[in-house]
Amino acid sequence: MIKKIVLCLITILLSFSIMACNGSDRRGVKYNKKPFTNPIAPQSVADPFIIYDNQTQYYYGLYTEGVHLKIYRHRHVAELFTNGEGKTIFVPDGTHGIWGDIWAPDMHQGSDGCWYVYASGRITKEPGEKRIFGLKSLTGDPFGDWEFIGIPAPDVYSIDPTVFVTDLGDTYMCYSRVDPVYGQVLDITKMINPSRCGVSYTIARAELDWEAVAPHTGSNAILEGGFFVENKGRLFLIYSANGCFSKYYALGVLEYTGGDPCLAQSWKKHPEPLLTFGNGVYGPGHASFFRSPDGAELWCAYHGMDNENSDMSPDYRYCHLQRVKFDKNGYPVMGEPIGDDRLITPPSGEKE
Repeated sequence: MIKKIVLCLITILLSFSIMACNGSDRRGVKYNKKPFTNPIAPQSVADPFIIYDNQTQYYYGLYTEGVHLKIYRHRHVAELFTNGEGKTIFVPDGTHGIWGDIWAPDMHQGSDGCWYVYASGRITKEPGEKRIFGLKSLTGDPFGDWEFIGIPAPDVYSIDPTVFVTDLGDTYMCYSRVDPVYGQVLDITKMINPSRCGVSYTIARAELDWEAVAPHTGSNAILEGGFFVENKGRLFLIYSANGCFSKYYALGVLEYTGGDPCLAQSWKKHPEPLLTFGNGVYGPGHASFFRSPDGAELWCAYHGMDNENSDMSPDYRYCHLQRVKFDKNGYPVMGEPIGDDRLITPPSGEKE
């Protein structure tokens, strides 16, 4: 009798599960409700960038692959880096002054309808300094042709670019600049045009205890991986602190308080980190943020390790997805990393 009851309950639960995976609205549009788990890909996906484009109804993704820049697209975000279609848009060979070590690409659509990708690459044939460079799509289709548009800050040793465009059309770029005294600091510059930056100004350096965990102190301190997030009239710059191969790699928050965005006094650093290691995910960081297809949810894509990596040597960094919530004042809240034992519902509005 007990066995029959258990089997009956299992059948009911499975029925609910199948129904949940086939949701639709009044127009008959079917939405993807199939849950997924972190990480979303078995390979190392360091510095993940993800964006959803309402025009094409695709998610687009890029990440640090070193030898080239490649864009992926898929209708389902959890399959972006496993079953997504890929297109290589840049291979460094020194022709444009970039030789290799392509890191941390960031993509946005400009007011002209074209797409722009910024990343950093080595400017010498042998290991050496890096510079930020830019690419521009020739059409409004990210899977079309691209062209190299230049090195916008040719004299600045920098990595991890990200871009914010104001309502007035002004474009600002934030990047991590290598400073001989303070290590990697966050600079902001107002862009003169897509291929040229203005003067850069430092707005933040590692100074909080959680930002400077040994050996990432002094000239070895690291702030990097910035990303702009808007919510309810507030503008945040989410960044990463410590080394990316440390379990103490974590996300922090700067908030714009008004005035010239290039001035340090226009930004407030919140004292507590947004996301630190937990639930078997170590070193969560270098995040990008994207809206769900219906615009109702904000999601975070970040990389994390599956071990503590105490010797700080290079290790696999896997892509994790997590929904971001906000408190009553509009401040982002993430809690702890989602472990690999938890089912995650896809972003709202994602179609089958």
